Amino acid sequence: MFDEKKIRADGKQLLMPLRTIWSLPKDKTYKLLDVGAAKERYLEKFLPDNVEYYGLDFEGHQDYSCDLNKPPIPIPDNKFDIILCLETLEHTVYPHRVIKEILRIAKPDARFFLSMPNEYNFYCRFNFLIGRKTSVQLPPFAVVERAGHIQTPRTKDIVNFFSTYIDVKEIEYRWHSRSSVHGSPFKKFLSKIFDSIIDSLANIYPSMFAKVVVVRN
Repeated sequence: MFDEKKIRADGKQLLMPLRTIWSLPKDKTYKLLDVGAAKERYLEKFLPDNVEYYGLDFEGHQDYSCDLNKPPIPIPDNKFDIILCLETLEHTVYPHRVIKEILRIAKPDARFFLSMPNEYNFYCRFNFLIGRKTSVQLPPFAVVERAGHIQTPRTKDIVNFFSTYIDVKEIEYRWHSRSSVHGSPFKKFLSKIFDSIIDSLANIYPSMFAKVVVVRN
C-alpha cells in the first residue's frame, strides 16, 4: 500500500484514485494513462507493481506527446484499463471533445478518475471582491496563449459535466493551499493546520470550501 503521508499537500486529488487502484486485484495487470501527466509524472512512483504507467502531455518526456486542444489523441481505441485526468480539463478549449477522446481510448470496463478545480471557492471569491487575481488566474487576453484556466466551473458544474459522460460512483471534495507547500517551515506549519480545517469543511459545503472536485466511476 502507498504511504499517504508521502503525498504532497497539493496532491490530495490523488488520494481517492490511489486508494482505489491499490484495492484492485493483484493478479491482473492494468494499463493506466495519466492525461496531463506534467513533466514530473508525479503519480507514477505511487502505483503498485501490477499497474503499467503511461503519461500523456505536451511537455516533458512522455509516452504520448499530445496537445489536447488539437484532437484526436494519438492512441488507438479501447487501450487502457484506468484513465486519470486530474487538474487538466480546465486548461482545454474544448473539454467535451477531450473527454470523448478519453472515453474512446478506454476499454469498455475502464475505471476513470477525473477532477477539476472549483473556481468559486471562498478564496477565489475574496480575491475577485478586492479586484485581485489568484496565482492560477492569468491576465486577460493571455489565458489561451499560456494554457491557463480557460474553464472556470462551480462544483455543481463539474459534477454535472462528468456525470454526462460517466456513471459517477464517488465524489470527493478537497482543499489545499499553495502556502502549505511553499514558503518557510513556520508558514508551511500554519498553512497545514489551516488547510486541515478548511478541508474538513469541503465536504460539508463544497461550493464554498472545495478547491478541487474529484470523481470516479
